[in-house]
Parts: sequence; structure tokens; C-alpha cells
Amino acid sequence: MSLDFLQAVVLGIIQGLTEFLPVSSSGHLVLFQELLGVEEHSLVFDIAVHLGTLASVITVYFRLIKETVISGVCSLKSRTMSPELKLILFVVVATIPTAIIGLSLKSTFEAMFSNFTAVGMCLIVTGFLLLLTRERGKELSVGGGKAFLSFSVEDLKSLSCKKAMIIGLAQAGAIAPGISRSGTTIAVAIFLGLPRNLAALFSFMLAIPAILGAGLLQLRDITYLGSQDLMGLGVGFIVAYLAGLVGLLGVLHFVKKGRLEVFTVYLWLLGGACVFWSFQ
Repeated sequence: MSLDFLQAVVLGIIQGLTEFLPVSSSGHLVLFQELLGVEEHSLVFDIAVHLGTLASVITVYFRLIKETVISGVCSLKSRTMSPELKLILFVVVATIPTAIIGLSLKSTFEAMFSNFTAVGMCLIVTGFLLLLTRERGKELSVGGGKAFLSFSVEDLKSLSCKKAMIIGLAQAGAIAPGISRSGTTIAVAIFLGLPRNLAALFSFMLAIPAILGAGLLQLRDITYLGSQDLMGLGVGFIVAYLAGLVGLLGVLHFVKKGRLEVFTVYLWLLGGACVFWSFQ
């Protein structure tokens, strides 16, 4: 059956909030689709909420993205290596393993969406990963205020192609439902010694090609677009965009404070509930 208005609103909020909060959007969608009795997966709705969350990233980081792209293009023209161009290249390097693993293991990851035991265990793993950031995150310097939404040349010295590749591999693993993309990439970046502002920035810069790529892959599978789909498209986009802003600003607050572990207990409880449910 197609999504009705209430289902579209609820799932849009869940997708928008959990895309950036380190609690796994895919894991929550699996759970809430089951709770809401959504039997038919809507590709159009998926694309809409992905575009909504993408728009929220661009909104929050608009100025930085704009300056980075302009400076990167100028650097290419002058054949110089600016910090902005370096950051773009690191994003490209980190995106490669995500694309390769995502495409080659697509069917394997998709099969996990119907396996509540696997989703539950992945949520528990995410909780442990966030817990491990507790002390390490507090050791790393970070700017306050608007400085948290930017990076410096000094910050960028902590990032290398090897580290970017490792973070990209972490993002690829987060394709599995229950493994948080934002939580995993930020946590791994912190473990690798990136200051918290750069860890968050790099994670959300990586989200742009990841979310866009996922949307484009789903777009090719759409064969028909009805009036009901158009309603879901509009509702899903708007709700996911607004919820995405809340989720993104929320996780930035916790990253700035070095408190990602506050989500650990919630993830353990939810993961345990999913595992228990799977045996009923």
C-alpha cells in the first residue's frame, strides 16, 4: 500500500532526525515502518527524504560549502593546492570505498533490512562505538561558536589520504541498517586524531555525495509516478528537511561538548528490544 499522510510525516521526521543524530536512520526506519504497518516500500518517498536531509546539510554549511567550492575551483585553475581543494580531494578519496562497497554488497545490505536481529546487533555496536569516544573526544581541541562550522589550515594537518580512506571505509560499513553513518564517521575521525569540529565537518561533507548517490541509484528504479507519490514527495521532503535541521544542529551540539556517548544507553535499549522482538 502507498504511504498515507500521517505515515509520510512520521517517517519523514524519523529520517530527518536520525540521519544526523548518531542513532542510525536506516535502523529506525526499519523499526517504524514495521510499527506503522508500511508493507510496500516507496522509492519516491525515500528519494524525497534523502533530498530533504541533503538540503538541511547544505543549509547549515552553506557558507563553508560555497567558499570551499569557489576556492577549490580557483586552485584548480591556478594549479595550486589550497586547504579548500585539499578538503575536497579528501572527500573524494573517502567517498570511493563507500561507492565500491555499497555497490558490490548492495544485495547483502538490503537483506539485512528484514533481519531484526541484525539491525538490533548493529544498533548495539553503534552504542559501543560512541561510548569509546568519551575520553578521546574531550582531549581534542575545538573552536566555539561559528568557528565550529569551519576549519583551519592547522585542523587540516590532522587529516591525510590514509585517514580519509579509513573514514570512508567506516561510512561504507554504515550502509548496514543499525550502524549510524554520522556516528561512525565522526567517532572514527575522532579516534584518528581529528579535532571535533573537523570530524563533524568531514562527516557531513561526506554525507553530501553519499546521500545524493543513494538518491540517484533509487531514481533509476522508478517506473511510475502517481498523484499519491507526489503527495508523499512533497510531505517527505519538507518534513525531512525541517527535522534534518534539528538533528544536525543537535548532533553538532553534542560533538562540540564531546558527549556523543549520551546516545549509547538509548542505542543499547533499542538494539536489545529489536533482538528480543525478532524472537517473538
